[in-house]
Amino acid sequence: MKYSWTIVLGVALAPALPALAILPPQDGNLFVTEEYSGNVFEHNGVTGAYYQTYAVVPPAVGLMAIHTGGTLGNVLVGSTIGGVREYDRTTGAFVKTYNAGGGWQWAGVWKANGNVLIGDWATNDVREYDSVTGNFLSVFAPGVAGPADMLFGPSGNLYVCDYLGGGVREFDGVTGAPINSWAPGVIRPNDIVFMPDGRRIVTSMSDNLAHVFDSSWTQIATFGGTGWARPHGIDISPTDGKIYVIDGVTQAVHVFDPTTYAELNANFLTTAVKPVDIEFRRPIPAPGAVAVLFGLAAIPTRRRRAAI
Repeated sequence: MKYSWTIVLGVALAPALPALAILPPQDGNLFVTEEYSGNVFEHNGVTGAYYQTYAVVPPAVGLMAIHTGGTLGNVLVGSTIGGVREYDRTTGAFVKTYNAGGGWQWAGVWKANGNVLIGDWATNDVREYDSVTGNFLSVFAPGVAGPADMLFGPSGNLYVCDYLGGGVREFDGVTGAPINSWAPGVIRPNDIVFMPDGRRIVTSMSDNLAHVFDSSWTQIATFGGTGWARPHGIDISPTDGKIYVIDGVTQAVHVFDPTTYAELNANFLTTAVKPVDIEFRRPIPAPGAVAVLFGLAAIPTRRRRAAI
């Protein structure tokens, strides 16, 4: 497999580099997590060119989902061991770890009240942590058999990919009360994204397809990429509105048309070792703007995911 010599050099130097960004991270750029290298890369969001290594976690920690948010716009990175790590939005400097003694914690997302929600495989639920102290507060959403990636949807509710149970679980975004289960036919769901018009797409590690649903959760299409064998993270570009999916076997980001789902680019960027998740960096919303983000077709909404 071919990949950029720039990326190879970045990987080779990663252990010697400080675990923070050297250049100011740019809105619109694409972040990529690599599983057992522990790298979080930043790539140009338009060309796919390597920009810098944003953060490095020592090997043996398998990096998973990446999500940006909160009042400061900081970055949360899930992992197979060692907890969910928070990094400074501007510098890439390590801030804190949530539940460092816990097991597999695929994803952390920012709650509207500023706290952090984390899917925990040891307890099969989603837990809430204080974003200032890092302390555990309470079980937010119970009964998810292996919570994979998750995000807040257009309604403000939380949608969690139920990796071991199948489908997507919906919970009240404020209270965590269970609301419904969707897409039960999607086995080993990995990540989810919402399109501006209400469509939602779920990647599956079982059939290696992306499943497209309308706003009522009726499946309307499936699509896959060239050589796909482990489709993981998915996001929508805030620049061109296209669908971007990273695959752990081809180790590439694939690009798809948002209307026809035709594959437009099977090699937008590649990584030297297995990647897991992607996220386009977006500006921090102005106060009061969060509630209307899902109504802005010009700013496609954000998703997540990751991989085994």
